[in-house]
Order: sequence, then structure tokens, then C-alpha cells
Amino acid sequence: MKEIKNHLEVNNNEKSNSLESELFRPIQENINIQDFKVLVDSVEAHKYKDAARAFIRTNPKFKENFIGLDMSSYRQLVLEQCEEFAKSGLVHFTDIKQNIFRYAGIVEMLALFNNNICTKLGVHFTLFGGTIMFLGTERHQKYIEDANTLKTVGCFSMTEIGHGSNVRGIETTAHYDPSTKEFIINSPTPTSQKFWIGGSYLHATYTTVFANLIIKGVNHGVHAFVVTLRDKNGNVLPKITIKDCGHKLGLNGIDNGQLKFDHVRIPRENLLNKYSDVTEDGTYKSQFSSPIKNFAATMAPFIAGRMAITKGCSGALKTSLAIAIDFSYVRKQFGPTLENEQPLITLSSQQRRLMAPLARTILFDLYVQRLTRELAQPKQPISIHAHCSGIKAIYSWHCVQNLQVCREACGGQGYRSANRIAEFKNDCDIICTYEGDNTVLMQQLAKYLLALPESKVQQPTIYLDGDDAKSLLFNFENIKRLFDQREQMRLKELKQIISNSKESSYNAFNNAIPWSVKLGYAHMNKIVFDHAITTLKENNVKPLAHLIMLDSLVTIEEDLGWFVTNHLISSNVAKAIPFLIQDLCSEVTKVSRQILESFDIPENCKAPSKDLISDLF
Repeated sequence: MKEIKNHLEVNNNEKSNSLESELFRPIQENINIQDFKVLVDSVEAHKYKDAARAFIRTNPKFKENFIGLDMSSYRQLVLEQCEEFAKSGLVHFTDIKQNIFRYAGIVEMLALFNNNICTKLGVHFTLFGGTIMFLGTERHQKYIEDANTLKTVGCFSMTEIGHGSNVRGIETTAHYDPSTKEFIINSPTPTSQKFWIGGSYLHATYTTVFANLIIKGVNHGVHAFVVTLRDKNGNVLPKITIKDCGHKLGLNGIDNGQLKFDHVRIPRENLLNKYSDVTEDGTYKSQFSSPIKNFAATMAPFIAGRMAITKGCSGALKTSLAIAIDFSYVRKQFGPTLENEQPLITLSSQQRRLMAPLARTILFDLYVQRLTRELAQPKQPISIHAHCSGIKAIYSWHCVQNLQVCREACGGQGYRSANRIAEFKNDCDIICTYEGDNTVLMQQLAKYLLALPESKVQQPTIYLDGDDAKSLLFNFENIKRLFDQREQMRLKELKQIISNSKESSYNAFNNAIPWSVKLGYAHMNKIVFDHAITTLKENNVKPLAHLIMLDSLVTIEEDLGWFVTNHLISSNVAKAIPFLIQDLCSEVTKVSRQILESFDIPENCKAPSKDLISDLF
């Protein structure tokens, strides 16, 4: 009886408020581009982004062609571009802690141009900079001035050949010698060598090494140490061996290295000692009662890096979508007659493949704005780590998947290096792995959700059924209830799988990882949608309502079998969803070029028109 009651209530919903009524009308073809630009850029970051755009447009080093460069020349060009940008004063070494809006905006703008630059600067400013700013104390301020303008270059030595995501399992050691007041950094096994250390092979002056702090045979867990790699002349210091990681699938402008330390001695003061320290006589002092708690505090600041990585996804995907959509307006293919060929953008398939990722990219960007604001707060919400992990995972998967879509949308021309999408596609692939493997990050999110206290408020069930599918689905409250219900059911299912297991707690969760990933998706879909609706209520910039509904229906379609088999959507309503998606894609297409204009992508980030279609212009 309760389900019948809910069914009748849902089907009696009217077309409700003005926000939803827009969805039933055609999109106005002249949107306010400046308002939409501020919305997507964010109020806090748009001035920093504009300054970066101006720099990218005018700096001579950003006009040099990197296509076809050998790896050595490419690395040198990227270094020079990074130096130019650092000297501009547009970004500061302290921004990761003191002005996250500027830093995040700058990363996104650099990613519009080339992910090699934002990656190399990201390693220096986010990872090396983050350790100095968040884990260091007054005695480490000496590194800031030269690092601010890249007179010295920093890198980040955490990942080892044998350990990546499991940082607590790393093997590098830091034994303390009280007789000389030094730490001895050592790679005791082949698998303890640091690997994939961006910037280390050629350019880094310093690196932050994560190693097990050992005093008198007692291991106090993983701590961070500053180690000098090169002297003032750029020569690698004794007892340090650095090898080139070699040619990669992408990001070949980055000099990734393999580092081996052979009992390298560093001063006691090089321990980053915000949370724990070692006195001259070898007494260990910590704010925390256990190595696990100290480790958690040591790792906590690096959630900002995961947020910054989403900016790399955003920039690369926006430029690639712009290239593909621009191409679709220029390239003609088929028509009602041989003499009347039509642009690709008139094809329903082209609209579907490009407008859906365009909408999702904008909604993801709006959610990342929220996370950036939370990171800027003196006291961050307890959800911040889980949500930075979740958005990094789903944004990078979205990015990689749709860079391929953009490539295909340009046909054979998308395969040309001059088109630029191929470069973005290769460079972004690694984002699914570094700063936390995506599947591992989704497990972290699932564990956070499992640990939350159960809500005592029972959400009403929902079942969408009826002949007027459009009215049922073009209803933000119904969409919210669908997403809420799915998350609740996914969470309950995961808990049941784990509790029913006769294995140990580790194995029980390990056997349920696929369900954890699905729960992570359900949760992130829900909160991205919730934030988008909040944004819409506060600032109804056209065509945001259509973009939200388009992404919502695509999200439902991606899991449509689950919604139908779990009796949240009837088969009758389900059949209408692809048609409603296509209608929305057609509507968004009308203003797609204006949306691209609001992105304000510098011309030298994209392929020139003459390179979109060879010899046509």
C-alpha cells in the first residue's frame, strides 16, 4: 500500500517550479556568455584565470610548437615554459596553503594548453611545495624563496618500485645517527627504489623523501625528509643514483626518474617536523600516540593534490571538446542531396556524443569549486578526504573516456598530432593512476560511507511509472529521490555482502570491491547533482538547468538496468530516456559555441582552423 501511495504521489506531481519549467521550453539561443564564464570559472578564481589566459596568449615560449619534438628537446621546452610561468608571479609557492583558489585556477588554465606544464609545476608547487608548507616548520622556510621562481626545483619521492598506493608499506629507511646528528637515507632493497619521480631525472634540486624513521632499532613509521639531489652546478650528489624512467605513453615532457639512495646522510633539521621530531640525542617526540595516527596526519594535506588533478582533467577536456565541436561545425558529411552536404554537428549522433560530456564536465567543475571552498576553510569537513578521492576518480575516468570520444568525433583528422586531442589523450591517461589509483580511491570513499552512522530518517521509496515520462523525469525532486534511493540501496547491499561473509574483515571487504566502486559512483553522482541544484537555485544562469537534466538522464541511462530491475523506474519510462536525452542534446547544441566561448580558451591552446582539416583553408 505504501508503494502504491508513493507511486500515485509521484505521478500527480505538476511541472512545478520555474527552474523545471525551463526544461519544457526551447533554449534561448543567446545566452549571457560573461555570466556563464564567471559561473564556470568561479567568482573566487576568475581573475586569476584571466591573468593566466593573458600570459598563455602572449608569452613567446607558449607559442613554440612541441609536436614531434624528441624527448630531450620536449623536456627542455617544458622546463623553460615552467620557468617563464613561475617568474611571472602569477602563482606562488605558498598558494597551496594560502590561496588555493589562485593555485587551482592556474593549474586548470595551464591544462588548457598542455598537461606536461601543469604536471611539472604541480609536482613542484603541490607535492614538494605541499610538504614544505603543510609538514614543515620555520626551519624549512629557507626553501621557499628560490623555489617560488624555480631557481631551485623540487620533486616528491613517495612511490617505489614495490609500493604505490600502499604508502605504509614503503621500504626506504631513515636511520638516525646521534653521533653526527644526521639521518641516513637508504634504499635497502631493489623494490625500495623510488620510481616515477617527476622532475628528478634532469632538473630537481631537492626532493621530499618518504621513509621509515628508525631510531635505535625502533621503526616509528613513515615520515618526510628533504634530501638535496644536486649541487649548484646541477651535478647529482654522491651516493645518489638517478636513472631515466624512459619513454612513456604520454607526458614525455616530464623527466621521471628512478632514485636509489646508498646511505645518504642529511642533517637532522631536514626532517619535516610539524607533527613529530627527533632531538639531537635521538629522542623521538610526536603529537600522536601511534605511528598510524602520525601517518594519517602526514598524508592529510595531499588531498589538495587530488583536487588539483581534476583541474588537469578539466583543462584538457575543455580544449578537446572545443576542438571536436569546432570541427563538427566545419566538417561536412552527408546531406539530403549530394550537393547539399551538412556539417557533422547536425547529426544526432554527433550531438549525443559531444553534448553529454560537455554537460558533465561543467557539472564536475561546479562541484570541484565546492571542494576548493572547503579546502580553503580553516576547519575542513570530515568528508573532504573521501570526496576529493571520489571526484579525482570519477573525473579522470570521465576525462579519459571522453578524450577518446573527442578523437573519434573528429574522424581521421582527430588522429593527427596537429589536432592536439591525441596529445591530450596520451598525457591524461596516467591521471587514472597517479595520486592514487582510481579503484583504490573509490574503496576509500566506500569505507568512509560504511563508517558513517546510519540515518534514522527513512527515505520514501520512489517508482516512476506513467504515460507522461517527460513530466516524471523533468522533475529535479524525482531525480534527487532516484539518486538518494540508489545510494541507500547500494550501501545496504555492500554492508550485507560484507556481513554475510565468513572471511576475515580484510577478505570480506576485498571480495566486495566491485560493489564498493558502484557505491562510490552512486554517492558521487548524487552529491554532484545536489550541488548543481544548489548552484542553480542561487544563480540560474542559462542553460544550466538543461545541462543538469541532460547529465542526470545520462547518469540514469548508464545504470538503467539497475534502476529498472530494482523497481525504481518502469520499463515504459525507461524507454523514453534515450529520446529525452537526444532532445536535450539537440537543445544544448544550439548554444554549444557560446558555451565554448565562455571557456575563453586561448587560441594557441587549440589547433588552428587550417589544421582541423588539412588543406581546406
